[in-house]
Amino acid sequence: MKRLIITTMMAAVTLLTAEAQNTTIDIIYKGTTAEVNIPDGITDVTPTVEGANVAITSLTSTTEYIYRLSGSSTDGSLLINGAYKLTLLLAGLDLTNAHGGAAIDIECGKRIAVELADGTTNRLADVSGAQKAALYFKGHAEFEGGGTLNVTGRVKHAICAKEYMELKGSTGTINVLGAQSDGLHCGKGKINNEHNYFLMKGGNISIMNVGGDGIDSDDYGTIRMEGGVISINVPDGATGLKADSIVTVSGGTVNIAVKGKDSEGIRSRYATNIEGGQLYIVVNGDGSKAIKGKNYTEASTVLNGGYVNISGGETHIQVLGGNLTDATTSEINKCMGLSVDADLIQSGGSVNITALGSEAFTYNVKGSESRTNGTIDCIQAPWTINTADYQYDMTAYMAVQRGSSRLTDFKDKAIGAFAADGQCMGYAIFADSQYGILRIYSNSTSAQDISFRLYDYSTQAEYPLMPSQPVAFASLSNVGNPSSPLVLSYSGYQQGDVNHDGKIDKSDTDAITRHLTGQTPNVFFPEQADLNMDGVINIVDVTLAIEKALGDTDNTNQ
Repeated sequence: MKRLIITTMMAAVTLLTAEAQNTTIDIIYKGTTAEVNIPDGITDVTPTVEGANVAITSLTSTTEYIYRLSGSSTDGSLLINGAYKLTLLLAGLDLTNAHGGAAIDIECGKRIAVELADGTTNRLADVSGAQKAALYFKGHAEFEGGGTLNVTGRVKHAICAKEYMELKGSTGTINVLGAQSDGLHCGKGKINNEHNYFLMKGGNISIMNVGGDGIDSDDYGTIRMEGGVISINVPDGATGLKADSIVTVSGGTVNIAVKGKDSEGIRSRYATNIEGGQLYIVVNGDGSKAIKGKNYTEASTVLNGGYVNISGGETHIQVLGGNLTDATTSEINKCMGLSVDADLIQSGGSVNITALGSEAFTYNVKGSESRTNGTIDCIQAPWTINTADYQYDMTAYMAVQRGSSRLTDFKDKAIGAFAADGQCMGYAIFADSQYGILRIYSNSTSAQDISFRLYDYSTQAEYPLMPSQPVAFASLSNVGNPSSPLVLSYSGYQQGDVNHDGKIDKSDTDAITRHLTGQTPNVFFPEQADLNMDGVINIVDVTLAIEKALGDTDNTNQ
């Protein structure tokens, strides 16, 4: 009996201790008002509430409080002043500051943990004022938690931290739906110190409709990508990933679409290090670059840089655009996949650069080029598409199959998507793996049937690809996924070789003619009879077949 009493007393003490250690402060937005609930025993936190605007003054120097935010308001805000670290728990918050200022402004110059509660979607936006961002941190921000955060910065940046910004491996999704300036912006650092940086270990970031850079690590700052997925659309004169000193990609996936003039996918002012991961960069704009190693000699930033080091990973680049003349300096900027002001050093990894159009360049190195391992493969594309001319896009994850075998080597092949009128709608970026990514573009949101083609550089011939399911354009949609891609099958026989004997001759033209006159050829594969691939077999295809036959086209496939 005595031992039972002791156990009961100990349980009671533990319960009282747990109650005394409640450090979660609830802030609930209710339209035009807000409610702040502070647990008993917390005496060093003072709230002020005016309508749906909450101001917190924290005097603690020993306790990390958790501020749990929920509810909604179309004209509310949160301001926290203090000198100690804290946690923001976003648990289903929809908050817009419509009267001026940030939606959330954390003026504590310490580590701020931002937890996105699992299963919740959170929205932040500003409308007017002079603030630096819709979500602002005077200190450094660390994101975690599996929820979703959507941010719109209508005044300047969407999210800004004066010091470093980090996404931990547990981070869910952060969508920048728009920003007047940068999507994500973090502050000052020192070269070779990296005390201030942007670091991504996991999560999914999508940045679109920005007027500035996608992610900017400013004033000697660095960018380190170790995991997760980044997707960025870049406008005129901006950069997808920009660091004033070093950009390092060692893991994860980087997907950047450069649609503006004089823009870059990645820019570093000292060095770009590609150590691992996958990079997919599509450039469409005069004078733009996929990766720029920039050398500055006269500026208040990192000087005498411009290096690119490649030791691993897969880098896939498409570039389309012409020259752009600087109106002030008359300097001619070329559209290029890889532009290195200093030295290029490659000890591993693969780089595939596809240049679309006659004016686009694959890569250029102004300094020395040292390549002891790895590959850089450059090709000139057979089709042209100006992605900047299109408003809408969708994404297809796909694999190519001939017979029962999947293709894994695409160094001498190109894959394209086409409208019914034969207009190219997009180019695939294929790694030497089991699937590729194809962004398909259109100016119409209505459904359009999409066909696919393969171009073989070794035979200089096009081959129709048959999808495992019909594909129609739908803006912002996805077809397939990395684990279950859309399968595109092809026979490996050139258009015109309708009897699959490895050559185009009179027997093929006769077979097409017999088909058009209602007769049944002995051997006839209709997918090879549509020579101009417009979806119809007619006299135009007969004419093209005759021209190929007279040219003695040999299409024996090895």
